[in-house]
Amino acid sequence: MPELSLLTWTVGIAALVIGILAGHFGWGKRWPGSLSKLHPDYLTGLDYLVTEQPDLALDMFLKLMDANADTIETHFSLGSLYRRRGEVERAIRIHQNLLAREKLAPEHREQALLALAQDYLRAGLLDRAEGLFQQVSEVPRLRASALDSLRGVYERQHEWQQALDVYRLLARIKAAPPRLVSAHYLCELAGLAIERGEMDTARRLLRDARAEIAPFPRAAVLRAQIAERDADFGLAIRLLRTALRGAPKLMQEELPHLLRLVAPDARDAVLVELVAQAESRDLDELKRLVFAAISAGLTDAAPLRAPIEKIFAQDATLQAVWRSSDARRGDAQRIAHEIGALLAHAEKYRCNECGFAGRNFYWHCPACHAWDSFEPYAIVKLG
Repeated sequence: MPELSLLTWTVGIAALVIGILAGHFGWGKRWPGSLSKLHPDYLTGLDYLVTEQPDLALDMFLKLMDANADTIETHFSLGSLYRRRGEVERAIRIHQNLLAREKLAPEHREQALLALAQDYLRAGLLDRAEGLFQQVSEVPRLRASALDSLRGVYERQHEWQQALDVYRLLARIKAAPPRLVSAHYLCELAGLAIERGEMDTARRLLRDARAEIAPFPRAAVLRAQIAERDADFGLAIRLLRTALRGAPKLMQEELPHLLRLVAPDARDAVLVELVAQAESRDLDELKRLVFAAISAGLTDAAPLRAPIEKIFAQDATLQAVWRSSDARRGDAQRIAHEIGALLAHAEKYRCNECGFAGRNFYWHCPACHAWDSFEPYAIVKLG
């Protein structure tokens, strides 16, 4: 998460100062006619604020705060500001100091435990975060927030069964994320079952995934793997075709797989169908098919020659190559081979939630942990 701007910091700190002063004087009471009795360090902190030294100002205000009923929310606001800014150690210190207070009210103690768990999660201390989220999930008013955060911990640890169990707890209290998430958990478990050779278990899990959301291309791809292991190549082909119709973004991953299963004399027919399917939608989908074909070394396939030339002629990124080569029909295949070599080292996918890019496809973004957010994306550096 990017650092907060100075303006955001200033506004946050100003609110913090107001909270401190309100606690110092008491809400609803008449303010004194003079600030002469105010502790000098308050004014020092304000001076740091005015001179754009927010870190020094925050340190000063933190030193002056008392954990009483008037200032307790200020502690939580300050800890949240530090966490959002990435200064997790300071946030942890604030919340640990709160928990050390013997006279802290039960509701504030529970809130501090949740805040500390969020600090640990941000710091990557997953075991500590897990324990605290489990503890706080027993508090009715904080249950939904704690369980959802606990689900996130299990996702990061790839503990898919535990993540699914927590998802179902959230569903019972009507606080679960979309069912797409549970379908992905079931597919993760099915993938592990396939690796262990437990095909019956994998089939059951994939049926459960399709019951969550249908059609579900990921489940179709995994079921195709099982069909291929069973030598049921016809079923595997049908499943992969279904997956590519529902999720064209899988083209780079699954087109080579599909063509390996198809008989050589039927390959062109499959490619003709895929080209027609892409052209019936939009140019972007045809571009996905062309880049997948180039990456798979299929530039010589007759059904792909016209689409390759069309994309080369219309795509802004490739026009420079197309024009500089004085390209004719015979040149397209040579240029496609050259671009294929470039694509082998390019970032092929990008998360449409956070912008994370890489060569591999992920169902679960490693950076922002969004599901189903990766899209084909290729940067071809020319010259």
